[in-house]
Amino acid sequence: MRLVVLGAGYASLAFLKSLSVAVRSSCQITLIAESPLHYFSVLLHEVAAGVQGNYTLALSQILPSEVRFIQDRVLEIQEKSVLGTQGSYAYDYLVVGLGFASESFGVAGVQEHAHSLVNFASAQASHQALLQAIQTFKQARPFSVVVCGGGFSGIELVGALSDTLERLCAPKAYSLTCIEAMPTILPMFTPQLAQKGVDYLQKRGVQLLLGGKILACHSDRVRLELGGVDQEILADFLFWTCGVRGNEVIEKSILFKSARARVEVNAFLEPLEMPGQQIFVLGDCAALKDPEGKFYPPSAQLASQMGRYLGQEFDQISAHKPPTKPFVFAPKGIICSVGAHFAIGHLGKWHVAGKWGVWLKKYIDWRWKRYIIA
Repeated sequence: MRLVVLGAGYASLAFLKSLSVAVRSSCQITLIAESPLHYFSVLLHEVAAGVQGNYTLALSQILPSEVRFIQDRVLEIQEKSVLGTQGSYAYDYLVVGLGFASESFGVAGVQEHAHSLVNFASAQASHQALLQAIQTFKQARPFSVVVCGGGFSGIELVGALSDTLERLCAPKAYSLTCIEAMPTILPMFTPQLAQKGVDYLQKRGVQLLLGGKILACHSDRVRLELGGVDQEILADFLFWTCGVRGNEVIEKSILFKSARARVEVNAFLEPLEMPGQQIFVLGDCAALKDPEGKFYPPSAQLASQMGRYLGQEFDQISAHKPPTKPFVFAPKGIICSVGAHFAIGHLGKWHVAGKWGVWLKKYIDWRWKRYIIA
């Protein structure tokens, strides 16, 4: 029995780590990924900002001995086979966890002029480009950095950049602006908790432009509509964190029906329109509805829970029996870092803000690392 897993992110690794000894010994398991590294995608903002840390682990340190790793780029998912640049891989069971891409929403100039954080390599490249832009900046005015998007990822990036720019640039020699189309930032938190993040950023000198609809990105500026008025702001360096979509392989596949390169899945993580085909879609490529009929926002927490669930149910699945139970997402809370010294978050009814939030976030990241290398 051939089990092929695509992608080496949170969902895929949680799946592989949760497989029973019986499944590992009875299946021919193959993991296909572009990189021989697992990177912590929840920390890409730190990589882009140049925060020192360990953000990757070699898959050779992580994978169970029964799993064969093939480094290849997936081009197409076909019925009963996967096509890559290095060859074709047949499967009896397929688990798709290919991760995400940046969503431009059709805004002109995003691809050409903005830096997006979609993987470890792109985050590293963005940091090197930022350093070069700072070093070669010769104008008399402050060096202007603009982050488009004030959601979770955007605010974490803004916080990390605030620390970095303070370290690299002289006082008043730079400006940092965040543009958000919504009237508030961090809508996943209570207004009171989100305001603490706003207050901290503003004390750090960050300018928040809320209710600003971005119309176009250029090499040195952003055009937006703010308060019903079209205007432009300078942008010597531009980041785009306005949203994500699934992997382009999903979008191009004739096998799946998708929206924004994400496949809607049922309660057993099968494509909704093709159950019983021994194909499962996890993480950022999956679109799963909550009990109220709304799609869950993609997150590492959701992805890892999907992977654990499928791994635990795979004894049943590989024996051609129905899963013992449907997948149910159990949110454990969420913490957003706003720089190295401040974070906000909630764990159930317990709200945190400040250094406590920073320590909790580091603990959560440490727990994941410990889990996958065990």
